[in-house]
Amino acid sequence: MPAIRHRHVEVDGLKVFVRESGDASRPVIVLLPGYPSSTRAYVRLIDRLASDWHVVAIDYPGFGSSDPLPGDPTFDRLAEVTGQVIDLLGIGDYAVYMFDFGAPVGFRIALGHDQRVKAVITQNGNAYTDGFGPGAEALNGWWSEKEKYDETVDWFLSIEGTRHQWLAGAKDPERIDPEQALADQRVLDLPGRAGYMKSLLWDYRTNPGRYPSWQAWLRERQPRVLAVWGRDDPFFIPAGAEAYRRDVPSAEVVLLDTGHFALEEAADEIADHVHAVLAKTFA
Repeated sequence: MPAIRHRHVEVDGLKVFVRESGDASRPVIVLLPGYPSSTRAYVRLIDRLASDWHVVAIDYPGFGSSDPLPGDPTFDRLAEVTGQVIDLLGIGDYAVYMFDFGAPVGFRIALGHDQRVKAVITQNGNAYTDGFGPGAEALNGWWSEKEKYDETVDWFLSIEGTRHQWLAGAKDPERIDPEQALADQRVLDLPGRAGYMKSLLWDYRTNPGRYPSWQAWLRERQPRVLAVWGRDDPFFIPAGAEAYRRDVPSAEVVLLDTGHFALEEAADEIADHVHAVLAKTFA
């Protein structure tokens, strides 16, 4: 497999961390990670894709090895900075892989980059209210009754909460690398970072209101769509994957026997589906 290159791209004084692999002359797929993770979670997928594609994975500000934004972060700012990184890397047309937080970040970018986004691969990345599962109930409750659910949200920022997210819906917990949760928690435990992430979880309430504009973009643009989902994810349930067909009837929906962090158990299957959709997109 091609080696992974690691570097920072500077945007507005922030150093944003990028993992990049594959031949830069080949079509590009941009990988956008979830919460509370980083592009470290994509290393196995990068290894499986880089022989055929130019793979670029970006840590949002405050995630992984990227500097945090000054002040309270928002999804608008995460998307703005991440979109600028894509531009500064000289990426033209590309496919985007969205996981978890990657959907609200990625769709904001897609509305700006528009025709440049040739394919959307969503892996447990929600753009429909249908997709909220029981695991998201506490977050939904927090947005309307903040004090009642505050301790629950604080728990999600602890190592127990981080492990819970990595294990959520997994078929075989022994296949989930425990180092992943520890790596994420090291970032969450940096000074001020738990409050930073809590601000983002609070700002997540702005995303459902954006769903109609993302859905309108999908209907108008009709990009190639692959919704490859861990069917046992308690946060974003399979109905959220099936819903993409309402706006893009040709969308391919694949439900796998795993959970939220589906790549931990199904990297080979997911990579095969991604290879196929990229081959069709960039034929």
